Amino acid sequence: MPPPGRLGRGAGAPVLGHRLSVAADKVPGMARIAVIGAGMGAMAAAARLAVAGHRVTVYEWTDTYGGALRRLERDGFVFDTGPGLLPLPAVYRDLFVKTGREPLEECVELVQVDPSSHHVFADGTHVSLPNASRAGVVAALETALGADPARRWGDFLVRAREAWDRTRRPLLEEPLWPNWRTLAEREPYPAVPHRKLLRTRRAGTLAEVGAWELRDPG
Repeated sequence: MPPPGRLGRGAGAPVLGHRLSVAADKVPGMARIAVIGAGMGAMAAAARLAVAGHRVTVYEWTDTYGGALRRLERDGFVFDTGPGLLPLPAVYRDLFVKTGREPLEECVELVQVDPSSHHVFADGTHVSLPNASRAGVVAALETALGADPARRWGDFLVRAREAWDRTRRPLLEEPLWPNWRTLAEREPYPAVPHRKLLRTRRAGTLAEVGAWELRDPG
């Protein structure tokens, strides 16, 4: 684990400087690197860079770490203000294996939540979605919303899996490609219909994909 950080002031707000390596500047080919922000992604990048031998300092505008992973305490109650679920624990396991001395499970207690979520719609309809069960989610949606919405959700998950399989390595696990446009040749939404036009065109944004896939179940 990295040593305690240094708390200073900069631009009128707290700047939390956290050095993750102390001798990397003595290694040929290594560099001094500043990481702006102490969210989960920034801290993960900083840890990997430090393990690679670079001298890394993390600067954070607020007075603590975690980015969106914060909590609000008020009137004796505590509220999570960031994500409450860990949908891809394998990513964190890999980070701990490659940057730490102990596996993730020895540092953090992971609790599998079931059901994973409970949704209440404006008309009073409600549905609880089970954890780690695609068939269970489809069955729960069919009970609450009907067969057609459940079928569409199942089809959507198939295409979402295709998108994940095609983009995971080039976007998340490898350096950016020189020509990122090659991804368009393999994207699973090549021609999402645009309602304002008589012809189809490629989906330009995630919002367009969502508007097409996640229509009103009624």
